[in-house]
Amino acid sequence: MPRRPLIIEPINCTGIRLEGFSTEHRSMWSIHPTYCEDVTAKNLTIRSTGGNGDGIDIDSCKHVRIEDCDIDTGDDCIAIKSGRGMEGYKAARPTEDVMISGCTLGDSIFACIGIGSETSGGIRNVRIERCKFTHAKTYAIYIKSRIGRGAFIENIVARDLDVQTAPGGFLRLNLTGSGIQDPEPVPGDEGIPSSKNFSFSDVKVNCGDLVDATHTSDAKPVDGFSLTKVTGTCRKGIALSNMKRVELKDIGVEGYEGELVKKVNVEETSNTKLQTSKEAPNSGQ
Repeated sequence: MPRRPLIIEPINCTGIRLEGFSTEHRSMWSIHPTYCEDVTAKNLTIRSTGGNGDGIDIDSCKHVRIEDCDIDTGDDCIAIKSGRGMEGYKAARPTEDVMISGCTLGDSIFACIGIGSETSGGIRNVRIERCKFTHAKTYAIYIKSRIGRGAFIENIVARDLDVQTAPGGFLRLNLTGSGIQDPEPVPGDEGIPSSKNFSFSDVKVNCGDLVDATHTSDAKPVDGFSLTKVTGTCRKGIALSNMKRVELKDIGVEGYEGELVKKVNVEETSNTKLQTSKEAPNSGQ
């Protein structure tokens, strides 16, 4: 079935600069660079509505800068992808070296920043800095893949974030079952995505779950996860599964119910220091 048209879709291009304009669209992505290198999107105002109404989708691109953009969309504001299943895995064209900075983001259906779920070419070296998440339907940041995609997601760094409203939560990791299974998945253990070096720091939150990272593989645990210097309010705390080299430090949130941290098969570093003095609200509030 043919997809709906996009506004801008450069393919196999180098030296793209998108600056200082506005777009309005509905029910499909607005900007979709594919197999491109040296891409800059700066001072853009993007508005869209409806399912699949993403703002900027980066697909198997290198050296990408998204700066000072105001994006309010129906679906993901910014999505980072690299192909699906065996087709994307054989092509082996990762998305790498992406900087998202100084952006104001809001969405009405899904997450503000989605990494995946099309990850079969691999995704590495993504930085998110000085961004404001005005409203997210679910999560501010959602890192997602599934068994059968293979490849890797690594070196994801986010800092200095202001999450104003995210009912689902600040961060979700689902690396085992996000998205529809591909017609030709990558088989066996090779099809389990590997993941390492996720770091989040200097975050202000008003959200549901602080972190939901329970859909991870015990065969390929997340190797390196750091969450530090977090303040604000959340309804639930941190849930982690199948991780090693985990650092949780200076988590000063309030309003959560139950335990701040729940862990299954998690290996922490010696640097863990939790601030847990805040009490959860009464059940009637």
